[in-house]
Amino acid sequence: MNAKRFSWLAAAIVAMLLVLAACASQAETVEVTRVVTETVTVEGEAVEVTRVITESVTGSADASLANAQPQVRLIIKNGELAIMVVDTETAVSTATQLVAELGGYIISQQIFDTQFGLSAANMQLALPVTQFETALNQLRALGQVTNDFAGGQDVTDEYVDLGSKLDNLIATRDRLRTFLDDAETVEEALRVNDQLKQVEEEIAIIQGRRNYLSDRAAFSTIDLSLQPLLPTPTPSPIPTAESWQPGNTAQVAVVNLQESAQKTADFSIYYGIVCGPWLLLLALFGWIGWRLRQRFGWWRE
Repeated sequence: MNAKRFSWLAAAIVAMLLVLAACASQAETVEVTRVVTETVTVEGEAVEVTRVITESVTGSADASLANAQPQVRLIIKNGELAIMVVDTETAVSTATQLVAELGGYIISQQIFDTQFGLSAANMQLALPVTQFETALNQLRALGQVTNDFAGGQDVTDEYVDLGSKLDNLIATRDRLRTFLDDAETVEEALRVNDQLKQVEEEIAIIQGRRNYLSDRAAFSTIDLSLQPLLPTPTPSPIPTAESWQPGNTAQVAVVNLQESAQKTADFSIYYGIVCGPWLLLLALFGWIGWRLRQRFGWWRE
């Protein structure tokens, strides 16, 4: 009996140790990376600052996975709007005022004439990401929307990965600077300096990329196209068929006959006066020639 009790007791102790080991494996320490956007006051103006925070969290596996999710995502938002407006210049002025009120700015603006003699415009607007949806809703009220697109690109993972690479490169740079200080020969110093230069260039590239992602996530862009609303053409009335009126036709014929007779008489009078004397003189010479021919021809016979 004592042997059996001892075996049961040993089994219970082993089971408890396994449970404690499982709990200990779940209660592990996990590094959590969070992207946090805060509003700070600089010289009396509110400015949004994006920071990446890395914390060590100890807890269960489920809690660690839950805490490992970033609280704020870096989303690059962009939109496209094509709107038919009655007055392009008024719409451009309204859009410019709206952007200024929402804390944004105009990246580019172009106003041009269309083939119908009306003005059109293309604008690229930059707005704080918190005002993106508000700006779209207010811009849609400018006229008749013909194209409406809004999208975004999540760059949080890329931003965090670049941060990790940046930390490693900074640590490598610091070690290389130490090696450069400890170099004993000129050749060693040149070789370390070349490696240090490459690392510093990579740091600059990654830092520039992170700054670009942060800035693009802080300000969204909207491509706005304003086209003139063409007036609706007035349909031409269908002509009604006229009834047959032979009396009118006869009157028109009489008038045309009278005009043609007058023109013929005028022609005869005009050319009779202008060409008549010459025709008479030509006829006289012809008659004289005919008479001379007859006389001289009869005498010869």
